[in-house]
Amino acid sequence: QMLLTAAKGGEKRGPQGPHKIQGMGAGLIPDVIDLDIIDEVVAIHSDLAMETCQELWLRGIPVGVSSGAIAAAAMQVCAKPENANKVAVCIIPSFGERYFTHPMFDKIREDAANLKKQPLPEPFDNTEFGFPTARG
Repeated sequence: QMLLTAAKGGEKRGPQGPHKIQGMGAGLIPDVIDLDIIDEVVAIHSDLAMETCQELWLRGIPVGVSSGAIAAAAMQVCAKPENANKVAVCIIPSFGERYFTHPMFDKIREDAANLKKQPLPEPFDNTEFGFPTARG
């Protein structure tokens, strides 16, 4: 079974309606996609995409919000009774470093901006750990 993910819900305007998912909704269909093999389009709300994206970050998988939408769609499809005991693969085509300006990261940016500088601790002597010099 082959699926596509579509964006829905939020502020950004696109063919799917308003949404907040960067990287989705421009209406671009790459030449490499054969739409004849697509069985279903799974619509994912912006809020769910951002929640899933944050969950992936917490699990050590830094991705963008569109990848959160892809993973959320895969989880929804896997939750269907007819897909019990089946294996699903979702392709996450990006890395999350370029999405730090997304509203999802507002709290993290705010917390980082409010951090207070602290003095560095005194270096310790590494010779007690077997190094030939104090600094290793």
